[in-house]
Amino acid sequence: MTDMKGLICFFLFLIPARALTQSDSTSISVSNPGYRIIYHGTKLKPEETTYSITVVVTDIRNTNGTIRFKFYDDTTPFPHDTGFLKVVVDKSEVVNGTLTKTFYGFKSQNMAIALLDDENNDVKLEMGWFLPKEGHAFSDYFHAALRRPVYSDFKFFLKGDKKVIMKMKYY
Repeated sequence: MTDMKGLICFFLFLIPARALTQSDSTSISVSNPGYRIIYHGTKLKPEETTYSITVVVTDIRNTNGTIRFKFYDDTTPFPHDTGFLKVVVDKSEVVNGTLTKTFYGFKSQNMAIALLDDENNDVKLEMGWFLPKEGHAFSDYFHAALRRPVYSDFKFFLKGDKKVIMKMKYY
């Protein structure tokens, strides 16, 4: 039963606490600037080299709602409630159960990505009896255990442009 409580608590990180506007929100960009981006990180120095991350989300079961990405680093590791970046992407771009997005402007560092498939776009995780009704995924990691994942399970070191695969899990 404690594993179930841990699993339920794990999903609570996916619920955005508030929408913030930051003056440095242009430090990170997405391939289509029309998406809502909330940035909580530190502003890059002009001389810092930046890299892109192409995220491929697979096994998405429908095109209803939005995909809510959260990016983490060593200063805001998972399950930090805001991470250093939140991006909300409409699922209208899903093709054959796959969504591909490229994000630009990341410095070289440890980081991780988690996402929620918010199918009804109500900014909260829908729960069944004990398990969530909506899907989740992690950067280059498929979570199969009933324990809560930890930052080290799905973190990576960004040292150049990177492609990350995120396979959706639904219960």
